[in-house]
Amino acid sequence: MKIDFPSKLQRQFEQSILANKYDKDAVYSVHHLAKQFGATREQMLQVLQAAQRKGLVKGQEDTGFMFLQLASPRDSVFSHTQKLGFNPTSEVRKVEIEPATTQVAEKLAIALGAPVYRFVRTRYVNGEALANQTNFIPFEICPGLENDDVSHYSFQKLLEEKYLTFTDEMKETFEMAPATSQDMAILNLPEESSVLLVQRISLSATGYPLVWSNIRIRPDRYQYVSKLWPSAAKLLPSAVNG
Repeated sequence: MKIDFPSKLQRQFEQSILANKYDKDAVYSVHHLAKQFGATREQMLQVLQAAQRKGLVKGQEDTGFMFLQLASPRDSVFSHTQKLGFNPTSEVRKVEIEPATTQVAEKLAIALGAPVYRFVRTRYVNGEALANQTNFIPFEICPGLENDDVSHYSFQKLLEEKYLTFTDEMKETFEMAPATSQDMAILNLPEESSVLLVQRISLSATGYPLVWSNIRIRPDRYQYVSKLWPSAAKLLPSAVNG
């Protein structure tokens, strides 16, 4: 799909934020910032709206935008897994840009048909396939994601360090769900199996959704699930978790 987003302007703008070029107590108009970067008002507004979703700025009614303090990094599942003494890796299966479906648009609070990344990977721990995970991310959060390698690196840290996108809050739900044919093939599950489904919405400091994650976990990896998703582990069958 054709995407009209000023990603180069976004990078320049975010570099200025990192360089502390803006007063946190001042309100900056779109016109002022557009003039600073030699951009059109429409282009600057696109970048500012993306920055507001990321939690970098906050709109002040019709007067402009205030700059916020950068949020502190969070401990990612990847780094938490390493701290537990496990060896996490992942295999990226697909990174595509597609129009947001009704469900994706609702989860991410974006317009129907807006461009989103669908980022599909299989997560391994100590060489064992643990989960199939699909992340949906608004395109403006991380333009260029298709060129990034996160096989041995945290996706969350990539968002923080390269795209200035910090998660302030995560909302998760847990349930058992039927395994799909892909789950059975990739996670080596028998027919009519179930998976532990974790659905997660990551929110920025301004309360906007950043990522909607669907994590389909092999249920007999209790030793990993109990450490990584302790609130979800209780859903696993007693025969599995002993």
